Amino acid sequence: MVNLLRNEANAAAAKLQAGVDVSSYQGPPSKWSAEAGSFVWAAVKITELEPSGTRYVNPYAHSDWDWLASKKKGRIAYLFGHPSVSAASTVSFFITQLESIGLRDTDGVALDLEVNDGLSASRVAAWGEEVQSALESKLGRTPLLYTFIDFAKAGNCAGLGKYPLWIADPSSAKGHPRVPAPWKTWAIHQYDISGSIDRDVANYASEPEMFAALGKKTTDPKEPIVQNLGGKLMTGLAAGRWPDGSMILAGLGQDGYIHARLFDGGKWGGWNPVSHTKAIGAPAVTVWVDGSGTLYYIDSSHNAIQLSTSDHGRTWS
Repeated sequence: MVNLLRNEANAAAAKLQAGVDVSSYQGPPSKWSAEAGSFVWAAVKITELEPSGTRYVNPYAHSDWDWLASKKKGRIAYLFGHPSVSAASTVSFFITQLESIGLRDTDGVALDLEVNDGLSASRVAAWGEEVQSALESKLGRTPLLYTFIDFAKAGNCAGLGKYPLWIADPSSAKGHPRVPAPWKTWAIHQYDISGSIDRDVANYASEPEMFAALGKKTTDPKEPIVQNLGGKLMTGLAAGRWPDGSMILAGLGQDGYIHARLFDGGKWGGWNPVSHTKAIGAPAVTVWVDGSGTLYYIDSSHNAIQLSTSDHGRTWS
């Protein structure tokens, strides 16, 4: 019986993928790799866009990233978030740096959300959702959310449960973290922050399985690549995409009015006329981070007409 229990415990432990997370504090790989010991993946801090306006880049991020690739280890790039700073600017800064060091389809990304910058929990959570949604739509992969137990319990992560949880819980045994709402399970447990390098385990059966889940999503060959969106349109299309992933598609309908269709909640809605008068030619669309946008078209009297929205294209006036 003792051997059976030991074998079961070993089998459970084998499903946890050992990892570390590093920032500038650890220095270049030559300083921390020996201390890290045996691991199969690592998370590297890339950027931090600070409330002061400072655009911080980890000076060792590039060398860390390249070293991990040379050792064939899994990689996760993360940004440290400040909810008082524009979510769009935070994501743009992060992605710009990622592009400079190289992002592979097998790499994961994460948001480190652990400060509120004096904002309410609801505003912090909304900011987190905006960042995560933008990372997912722009990078084509599901981002992890790193946070602390008490920070999540205070409501700062409300609505973020759909993103894999990377939980800092050094008071719990390795691989047995507490899971705060809104999550029901965990993806990564940061279990040791006592030494010169932070240690983690990932809740996946293997490293390839881990990065198949966290890396760039591939198209299911069973799904049709071409989708007929209908509309009975007469001329060119205009499109816009908000950071939360919602989109608008607009064109000139056969009835002479501008028609638009919205992508929201993971699916397309129906085509609806949005112009108040008949139009000539294709419309133009511009969108902004806060859900606002404008739609321009030329009416039958050759006047330029502007319509505005403040609710992600649901209504236009």
